[in-house]
Amino acid sequence: MKPQGRRRFRQSAPAAVAAAVSLLVGVVGPAAPAQAAEITDGLALWYKLDATSGTVAVDASGHGRNGTVNGTAGWSGAGEGLTFNGSDTYIKVPDNIMSGMNSITVSMDVQIDATQATPYFLYGFGNTSNGAGNGYLFTTGNSFRTGIASGNYSTEQNTRTSAALPRSVWKHVTYTQTGTTGVLYQDGVEVARNMSVTITPGSIGSGTTTANSIGKSLYTGDKLFKGKIRDFRVYNRALAPGEVLEVSGNTTGIAKATHPALKTAAIIDDANSKITLPMNEGTNLTALAPRFTLAQGAAISPASGTPRDFTRPVTYEVTGSNGAKRTWTVEALVMKSPVLPGLNADPNIVRFGDTYYIYPTTDGFPGWSGTQFKAYSSKDLVHWKDHGVILDLGPDIDWADSRAWAPTMTAKNGKYYFYYSADTNIGVAVSDRPTGPFKDPLGKPLIPRGALTGQMIDPAVFTDDDGKSYLYWGNGRAYVVPLNDDMVTFDASKVTDITPSGYNEGTFVIKRNGTYYLMWSENDTRDENYRVAYATGSSPTGPWTKRGVILEKDLSLGIKGPGHHSVVQVPNTDDWYIAYHRFAIPGGDGTHRETTVDRMEFDSGGLIKKVVPTLSGIDPVTSSSTTAVKQDLSGALVACPGRSRR
Repeated sequence: MKPQGRRRFRQSAPAAVAAAVSLLVGVVGPAAPAQAAEITDGLALWYKLDATSGTVAVDASGHGRNGTVNGTAGWSGAGEGLTFNGSDTYIKVPDNIMSGMNSITVSMDVQIDATQATPYFLYGFGNTSNGAGNGYLFTTGNSFRTGIASGNYSTEQNTRTSAALPRSVWKHVTYTQTGTTGVLYQDGVEVARNMSVTITPGSIGSGTTTANSIGKSLYTGDKLFKGKIRDFRVYNRALAPGEVLEVSGNTTGIAKATHPALKTAAIIDDANSKITLPMNEGTNLTALAPRFTLAQGAAISPASGTPRDFTRPVTYEVTGSNGAKRTWTVEALVMKSPVLPGLNADPNIVRFGDTYYIYPTTDGFPGWSGTQFKAYSSKDLVHWKDHGVILDLGPDIDWADSRAWAPTMTAKNGKYYFYYSADTNIGVAVSDRPTGPFKDPLGKPLIPRGALTGQMIDPAVFTDDDGKSYLYWGNGRAYVVPLNDDMVTFDASKVTDITPSGYNEGTFVIKRNGTYYLMWSENDTRDENYRVAYATGSSPTGPWTKRGVILEKDLSLGIKGPGHHSVVQVPNTDDWYIAYHRFAIPGGDGTHRETTVDRMEFDSGGLIKKVVPTLSGIDPVTSSSTTAVKQDLSGALVACPGRSRR
């Protein structure tokens, strides 16, 4: 769930227009030079950077805010912009550029050199000396984000993606901020949004900023920018989505699709010319009339707002102001996920009797600093009841009061055992009921921080057919140990390191037809490439044979960072379901995640098929009236005759 450590990252022809590419799918392509010189409303500064010599970055906005090119001025002319050598080239922008601005747009074409060292800024406006001061505004390409700060990096409010801005190709970058909303665009298409921005550009230095640069960070230890920049603009307002499309040169793009019944914002896949409309449950798909936001002068056919039958994908044709045409495919689906309300991560799904339970991390806190655990129950895996807080680190645990992460639950000896991460230790709590209240039987961590290499987090319990229970855990390294019959102690000499290649965290184990399946999450939970892989073995402790990745992102649906999962089997069937978290849709990240459930299936050889992540989720899972399943609280499931059906 968490990284082992955190570092501070600092980071045009008409035919090319239709090939403008979105960060959402990771495909790169040329960005067309901006074709929107007529958008002058609010223009505060405009460096075309189309000169062939000299040390002046001429301001074409008419405000006389010329910049000074320091170091080697790599002028190219012919639309290739200014080359920054990564050693001494940067542009000093005049003082007080953001004075009086409650809203802002910063826009540019950028080509990052393949050898760009990190961390770096594309630009930085503010007043700092090596991170000390009263704030700044910046954009970096690695990972691609824009941040605004009132002091040093610890005060940054970021509008961020979890991927790097592609290198060695022209990309158009725009950041807009107004009110409490910051939006980051690539090639005219929104790729990140932060709706909790409280710092305004004009508040930095109370309007006085004397460290304003293009190609240079406000941190002396950061690297200078290496690559090319052209058409650098600053507006004293937030450009509208259609204007951003036009400035980017993406004249056949679609900036926005709206409908009153959308559950969340439409998902625009610019690279594949596809739009997904996630609709509320109960929406009639046979006569939807979505509306589309286009670049100025562009047209769409059929017309925006025309009712159409969306029970199957439909197509539209966009004609740009320059005559370029592009066909878009638009699909509507009923979005039934996430299954839990609000922000939840690291879901542990388990069945006791005829009821399913999910125990998640309560998410949405900076630095994963939540302190409470909750429980949810369901009879059908679709409709979940909130049982409230079942363990609160502060009042319920003496030895930790922060970072409540990644719990797991099991039953044995007539008791329920809740294992959890607390301040990077692993604890255990016991109750007579699956919804608590839970008590600490040890008064100390079961596995303390520093006991072994890696972080002591992310516990999981597997009970074999013989009733023996095993505890798994780890971040960076994966461990397993047999639990004693009391479930709250173990023989430390029996701890085994079972770390597979690619392992990061989130271990989970199941058994099917005599084969053991070890599953885990790879990459950092803040990375959109967070994913689930697995191995098979002949015992609960291995040895293990890695089989591959079974769950990963689907950017065409806006699904990022799916992982830290758990699995449950429907009794008397070979039906399996996987609960996992993903970045919240829209605008989520590694600390704003949501929980969902999808099917998990096996092939004829017993290998796990690739899980298909969905927005629509699953149908309710029900049991026939002749099915009577009970939990004997010894760790084994006992099933009477009868089958469950979906």
